[in-house]
Amino acid sequence: MIHRHVMGREGMLLATLVALAMFAVAFFVDTPNTLAGNMGICLPSPNMWGLSPLWGWITNLIFMTVLTVTLFLVNKEFSFVQGSDTVLTGMFIIMASSNTWISGTLSSTLLLALANLICLLVLFGCYRKRNSAQELFVIATILSLGSMIQYAFIFMMPAYLIGAMLLKCFNFKGFIAFLMGIVAPYWVGVGLGIIPLGWFTMPTFTNLFDGYATKSGLFIGLVNVALTVLTGFLLSLNNTVRLYAGNTQRRLCNTAINVLGLVCAACMVIDFNNMVVYMATVYMITAIQLANLFALWNIQHGSRWLSGLSLVYVLGFLLMVFY
Repeated sequence: MIHRHVMGREGMLLATLVALAMFAVAFFVDTPNTLAGNMGICLPSPNMWGLSPLWGWITNLIFMTVLTVTLFLVNKEFSFVQGSDTVLTGMFIIMASSNTWISGTLSSTLLLALANLICLLVLFGCYRKRNSAQELFVIATILSLGSMIQYAFIFMMPAYLIGAMLLKCFNFKGFIAFLMGIVAPYWVGVGLGIIPLGWFTMPTFTNLFDGYATKSGLFIGLVNVALTVLTGFLLSLNNTVRLYAGNTQRRLCNTAINVLGLVCAACMVIDFNNMVVYMATVYMITAIQLANLFALWNIQHGSRWLSGLSLVYVLGFLLMVFY
């Protein structure tokens, strides 16, 4: 296996500064409107929390920081990307920050990505475990709690059932525990009177892009996301060749990650008006595959390739803001 450092601490510092700059420009220059529509089942989604634009932006930045640190720690624990380079976290913050739909305003997208990362952490911990009922209950509970503020969390559930099968920790007892985890938060919330029945409503299927982006900005943003999805898909196919010949657990963990990516990509097409919520997870999974590329293959002039790719995302960001 190749363990070449192509980014390093200096590259991570530069990526962080660039990401912070894009966050600042997205808010103070582009000043996007708050996303429309309440997508929670019984609680308001983040864009409806009533925070001022500045506090919403600060909260969004905190979510991004927590997500990036958690991504680093989860990979350190399970090494689904081999080696200690900073390509994973560095490229994730560049790609995610380059889209003003993520960096410019508060939404559920970073929360969904963080929930997915925590669920993956729990899932990886029950690899080949005979009794994984507790872990599957925790995963379902996290996603069920998330569905209260964003219905898209529900669509992630099949990905983790498939992931449990791939990691050979799925059985009937675990499936029952998973179902109980889905029901438990609502049962407790309603039973204790924390969530009145009158709070349950159908999500407001408002076009989230109304008044939020110009036609040119919308087009550039969609191109950004489409290229990221395509890149992630091609990289996952390419990396499978090396991963198949390597550590079994690492290969299966990456396969579970790819299943989650496919589910999110499909949801972005089917659930188009709510596609923003899936974006951060897609960027995260593409960053994982990009980091795997440099960890598994001997890429000549790797730092130049990363610099060029980062420049493409930054240029796309500038076009979204100023064009």
